Amino acid sequence: MIQSNNYVKKLLKKKNKIIWIEDLKNMFRSVNDEISDKQIYKQIYYLKNKWYIISLKKDLFYIKNFDDEIDVDDIIEKNYWKILKKNIQEKYLKNYFIGWIKSLEIWNNNFSIPDNLVLINLYKRSSEVILKWKKSQNVNYKIKWFDNEKAFRYFKKQTTTTYIDWKSFNISNYELSLLESLYSLSIEDERYVIELIKKNIRKNYKKINVDVFEYFLKYWKYGSSVKKIYELALWIRPDFAEKIQKILKKWYWM
Repeated sequence: MIQSNNYVKKLLKKKNKIIWIEDLKNMFRSVNDEISDKQIYKQIYYLKNKWYIISLKKDLFYIKNFDDEIDVDDIIEKNYWKILKKNIQEKYLKNYFIGWIKSLEIWNNNFSIPDNLVLINLYKRSSEVILKWKKSQNVNYKIKWFDNEKAFRYFKKQTTTTYIDWKSFNISNYELSLLESLYSLSIEDERYVIELIKKNIRKNYKKINVDVFEYFLKYWKYGSSVKKIYELALWIRPDFAEKIQKILKKWYWM
């Protein structure tokens, strides 16, 4: 118990902060340089049971006093983008971008934390925990006659870098974000996304570069998304819809 108390004293110097398992191990070893990994995990178990640390995901913890009341949502809000950045750097370096609805929300200055963030990347398809119930859906995109790397590079040309909480992230450019938000659209998101697209057409139709739509249509990508944007634009900005109609006739339909 004396040894455990020493660990607690050391730990509480980092109170109200997140800590990765490797940093936690180093902290324990600064108290006792002979402690084994097995003993470390016993100490972690003890600290969790005594509510000194809370597990946020595998190998990531939040440090608190045992009697402190905490709001997990608040912890997520304060640390999400930092943890996401670290996760991305370890797995993808620069070979990824944020897509689907979230990319368009970011372009509309909505930095709310999604329950499921889509990361288009070069390497894998999987679902991973970022923090607690916040997950990432990691996906690859295919293009006929392209290998994985060439296909990814083709998409990556239509991305940009933005900063959230002082961290840099690759996201779809504005036009690709419009297309992505309509890609594999779920029933529960449909109404929200359609209204968001309509808002962006009204506000930014002069800024939308339809050449990006054509860039993807050439390889049979996002045809249904472009068509949907065209149908919405017909009722909002017929002149903008006419521009889209020309490339649809050339590459997709009509």
